[in-house]
Amino acid sequence: MAAINVYHTSVTTENLSRNDILQWINSALDANFVKIEDLCSGAAYCQFMEMMFPGSIGTRSKRVKWNTKLEHEYINNFKVLQEYFKALSVEKIVPVEKLVKGKFQDNFEFVQWFKKFFDANYTDASDYDPVAARDGQPLGSGGKATGASGGSGIRAPPAARAPVAKVAAPVPQKPVATTKPVQQHPPKVSPAIHRPAVPSNHSTTISDHHNQGIHNNETIRLQHEIDNLHEIIQQHAIQVASLEKERDFYYQKLRDVETICQEPEHESVPSVQKVLEILYATEEGFVQPEQENDHDEFDNENINNGTASGLVAGDDETY
Repeated sequence: MAAINVYHTSVTTENLSRNDILQWINSALDANFVKIEDLCSGAAYCQFMEMMFPGSIGTRSKRVKWNTKLEHEYINNFKVLQEYFKALSVEKIVPVEKLVKGKFQDNFEFVQWFKKFFDANYTDASDYDPVAARDGQPLGSGGKATGASGGSGIRAPPAARAPVAKVAAPVPQKPVATTKPVQQHPPKVSPAIHRPAVPSNHSTTISDHHNQGIHNNETIRLQHEIDNLHEIIQQHAIQVASLEKERDFYYQKLRDVETICQEPEHESVPSVQKVLEILYATEEGFVQPEQENDHDEFDNENINNGTASGLVAGDDETY
């Protein structure tokens, strides 16, 4: 059995947000991860591998420590993950030393790749109960403890509330008619009804409460926008870091090629000259950076030790 290898970079594929990643993991494994850094235990990856490729490493899958906070047990879980990768011919290298430190960027990059790997290999061929597979142990920093049947999706009904006793309204009693001799009374003048004066600032108070509610809603909306922008900035920072790594990698290769071509025994070879022409060729509109005066370069011995530096120079430089 061999898995489908996935070669994922942030440049060629669209990354998911951390909230989407956490929602996917918690839903698929009935777990309770609250942040990306909690994936440093490696337990979630091991359970995903058993879900996709059941029995691929036999009883060795039982060595996973589900609810652990110890770094050496994190390393044990990632060793189990590496056994899965070896058995399934997965070429991805697991950066264990970085992942177990619990830093956001390292764990976020790895889980982005793993999500692409899962989408390429998971077939949903059979029902899988994640809670029963880990013997009811909780998974994730939230510590949501569930029983062996917790993965069935059935939740306990809410506790019944005690009924509120209703007090019957008193029944008005009709006055008993009594026969009295009719007496003449002077007409009564009904007294004026005294109504409490409404304070002048009453309407102002209501308006202030209304404005405060609008202000709170606006603050919540702006905070959500700020959180989304922070998340976008983090994703862009990861993409920039990946691009810089690729740039430095290929630049160093070109620099090695240039150094070999400038060796005395290779200078007279025509093919070497063609390679150098390709290396030094420029495109239309390309402007080389301004170079400092030669005298300044030779006088400044503290910077270049008395020798001029440049891409074309034959001596070795460090960039």
